[in-house]
Formats: sequence, C-alpha cells, structure tokens
Amino acid sequence: MYTLIRRLPVHAATAALIAASQAAMPQNVITYAPPMKNAMSLSGSFGELRANHLHSGIDLRVGGVEGEPVYAAAKGYVSRIVVRPNGYGNALYVAHPNGATSVYGHLQRFAPAIAAWAHEKQYAEESFFLDAALDSLAFPLRQGDQIGFAGNSGSSSGPHLHFEIRNHKQQPLNIMQLGIYKMADKIPPAIRQLVVYSFDTVQGTPLPRKHKALGVKPAAQGAYKLAGGDTVAVDGACYFGLDMLDKMDGSAYTFGVNRCTLHLNDTLAFAYNVSAFGFDETRYSNAMVDFAEKQRSKAKIIRLYVAQGNRLSIYRQVKNRGIVALKPHEKAKVCITLTDDAGNNTQLAFWVKQAAAVAAAATEKSAAEKPAADTQKVLLWFKNNTCEVGGFKVNIPTGALYESSLFEVQATPPSHNSASSVFCVKQPVAPPHRAVSVGIRASIPEALWAKAVVVCMDVDGNKSALATTLRMPYFTAGSRSWGCFFVEIDTVPPQITPVNFTRGAQLGGTQQRITLKVKDNLSEIKSYAGYVDDRWALFEHDEKNSLVHYYIDRSRVKSDAQHSIIFTASDVAGNSSTFTCTLHF
Repeated sequence: MYTLIRRLPVHAATAALIAASQAAMPQNVITYAPPMKNAMSLSGSFGELRANHLHSGIDLRVGGVEGEPVYAAAKGYVSRIVVRPNGYGNALYVAHPNGATSVYGHLQRFAPAIAAWAHEKQYAEESFFLDAALDSLAFPLRQGDQIGFAGNSGSSSGPHLHFEIRNHKQQPLNIMQLGIYKMADKIPPAIRQLVVYSFDTVQGTPLPRKHKALGVKPAAQGAYKLAGGDTVAVDGACYFGLDMLDKMDGSAYTFGVNRCTLHLNDTLAFAYNVSAFGFDETRYSNAMVDFAEKQRSKAKIIRLYVAQGNRLSIYRQVKNRGIVALKPHEKAKVCITLTDDAGNNTQLAFWVKQAAAVAAAATEKSAAEKPAADTQKVLLWFKNNTCEVGGFKVNIPTGALYESSLFEVQATPPSHNSASSVFCVKQPVAPPHRAVSVGIRASIPEALWAKAVVVCMDVDGNKSALATTLRMPYFTAGSRSWGCFFVEIDTVPPQITPVNFTRGAQLGGTQQRITLKVKDNLSEIKSYAGYVDDRWALFEHDEKNSLVHYYIDRSRVKSDAQHSIIFTASDVAGNSSTFTCTLHF
C-alpha cells in the first residue's frame, strides 16, 4: 500500500522539477493498492514516446495470458465505461474521493454486474461503441473490489493492463516518479549516442540539420564520456540530442527517460520532466524527437531543444530554446543529467568549442545562407502555407508545423493502382499537428467520382483511404500524416468471411460465439451492423485483427432453433457487403 504523498528520493539537480508537478496533484491523502494481485512488473512506462503521443500510464505484465483479475486501486465509483474497437478497447474509469481518477484499459471483459449494465446499454443504443458517464450510485466501490479482467482489447499488441491515475484536471500522472507505487530499480539510465545539431539558413530562414553523431562509453557507474575525446567542435549555434533508454531490475524491457537537465558552465540551461501532461498536448511529442532519424533507422533521438511551435508543458528551465551559441573559439562545459523514475542518475559531461572564425549570434540565425533547390519550398511554422506541384495542392494551416521546414514534393507517373500521378512528400517533415488539406487532380469519369478516394501511403507501403470530397478540380481530403498521395478508384466492397462456422451449420452446445473476418482493401471498416432473426444484435469489433464476434445471447434468442444471420459492412467509399446465412444453435 502506498500513499499519494510519498516521494521517491531524487537527485538535487532535479528536485525542483518534481516540485513543479505538485500543483497538478490531488491534495487529499489517499492510499492506492496495486490493481492486480501478482507482483507489479512493467512492459511499458509513463511518458514513453509512442506514435503521435506520450504514453499516459504504465503497462502491467500478465504473463502473456488474458483473464488476470483487476481490482479497484482505491475507494470510489465507476464514473465512465468505454467500449471501442481501438484505443483502450474495454476501459473503466474509477473516480476517487480526492478528485483523482484511475483508469484500467485493454480489459478482456468487465466484472459481471458492470458487463451486464454495459451489455444492456449497447442493445438500447444499438451500438457496439459505448462511452457512458455514470454517477456515484451506479457502481460504488471499495478498495480491492474486482472490476474486470486484464486482456488485449483495443489497440493493444499483447495481453496486459494499461493503468493510469489522473488528477482532477484529467491529466495523467507519473505515478512511479511521484512515489504512488515503488518497484525495485537500481539501474541508472543508459546513453547510446550524442547527436549534435546545427543550422542552415535557407531563404532567410534558419533550419536545423544533423551535424554529427558521437559515440559514448561508460566512464563509471552512472557516468558516460565521449568515445572520441572530451571536446565537441561546432561551427555555429547548435543543440544536442540523445539516444537513451532506461531499464529496471529483473526486466528485459527498455523504457523511456522522463527527466533530463543540461547545465552549461554550471548554469541550468535546459530541463524537462514528464511528470504530468494534458491529452490536448500529447501530440506535441512529435516535436521532441528527430523525426528524420526515426524514419530512417527507427531510433528515437530526444532533442534537448524546444521547437518554436512545440507547446508541451513538460519543459521547465529552458534558455534560448536549448540552443548553445558561443563566441569565436569560446569553450564551454556541458553536463547532461538523466534521472529515471526511481531517482537513479546518469551524467554525460564534455566540452563544446566554437571553432568558427565568425562570431555566433545569440540564436541560430548565424548559420550560413544556403540555397534551396528549385523543387523545395521553405514552410514557415508561424503562418498558413500553401504548396502546389503540378496536379497536387496542399494547404498547411497555422499550428500544423512545429518548426520551419524544407518542403519538397516529388511527382511520379501513376502507380500503385492509382488514378492520378503519385505525389510523395519527401522526408524529413514531422507529421502535421493539425490536419492539412490535400488536393489532387485526376481525370476520372463522372460516374466514378463517388468512388474516388485520396490515399496516403506510408514508407512501408501501407495504404490509408482518406475521407474524400470533390472540390473541382481537386479531389480533397484532410490528412495528419505525410507520405505518398494519389487518387484511387475504390469499387471493392469489404470482404466478409466466416471464421469458426459454415453456412447452414448446426453449432454444438459448447460454441459460445460466431466470428466473421471483415476486411477492406484500402481502409478500416467505416460502419457495420449485425442482425439475428432480423433484430439488431451485438457484434463486437476487434479492429486490429479485422474480426467481429457475436456471443450467442440465450436471453434474446431461442435455443435449439434455426436462426438467420445478416451482417453488413461499409467502407469510406460507400462500398457495402452483406453476409447472410442460417445457423442452428
């Protein structure tokens, strides 16, 4: 049992960072118990960089098997029940007397009483998707009451329990750093490489570029040094990035590092602490990472730098956005300290020397002017940008870019079954924070206009069909990703095939569900509906596996009888398929 006000020991250099998070914490003292009976072991930690977001909780291991009982971590009541085919899947939210909320995601199923209530609500609304708010009278809880079973629902990649505690503002909290729970961990963070970034000025705009990657090696317990000497020579203003990770005792998993400080000549110049954040800001995490390197090698280089359009609240003491600008031949000492959630520290110390004969200005604007290619355009982060290349047009609204960037589109002839030229946005450009409007000209017979969709294809060749409208002369769609864009004619309806039965079969008495494979050639299923004996029935959608399940509800259908099954699915282009059969159960 652990109290909300208990703290883990921390290094003096980072103690001030933790203090900044206390205002976000619930103020009443409350004790929390582990949400499962087995020993707590993590497969994912708070604040890790995930696709377009920071991980908002901890992932608790269950040995790769679904069905581990899950319990209320503290007294309260079920305040929200969510069922969805992606995200947290089956999730419960428990409100506590101190204003905090605990969250239990990817559940296999709810406890019987909660499951029965959700089941009736889904039938009443004739919808698998459920997001219901409840008052304190519906499901009051004592600490330790069972509320569900750990599972693999939603966007989970394996059985586990996603667990959060949020404050009264519904901001998720770093419960390990704040001492709500404590686990054995004496292993300090590790550093794999230091990356130095400098700037080029193109069309009067400074743009960051990768300058050099430097190897590091352990110097002592919790200390690293540069592998090639103790001094980094730079030719202008620069900033740094780190390839780093953390480990815990007795675990083969690797985790992110949530606290970092950078001292320049013993003065704190940069710091971040992922102790809490809002869901409205979590996508800004894309600005933390070197996106080009992530695309190239999958490495997550965390930049010790705040891009102009980065609004993450995790940054504490930041001078000049993390940019180091020295005078000619000036030398400065850099000390970077990493602290994990258990308070273990790692330091990397080195010198940085300005080797340029020309003085570096106080900002990155000192970079030498370099020309842009004819096919490139400089996008300014603080304004609306529009680019046109041949039959391709993109409008990038203010707030979509984290920093000014070089933008380049390469047009190639039709391919990938496209009905237009293919327009590839060349990397590196971080994913847009807000949706950009993409328009593509395509010569398509009027009879097929309704079936034309704008497709975004990623670097791995995966296609996503976007909701498309025709705004003459462009087929237009909104996108929050970059990639290769083209128009494709989609006349192929979703494919629906039985998985665990055949048409006309007589099901055995032990068979509790029927399963269908529902897959589209271009996109996820936009809508679906299932009926048993011409009455709406609850077909549960497992989106990641392209499956739907109907659990035979003996309270709603006659047993040992012949039943008609109808299932219809539609895609974003309006193509529909209907599966029908009769089954005896």
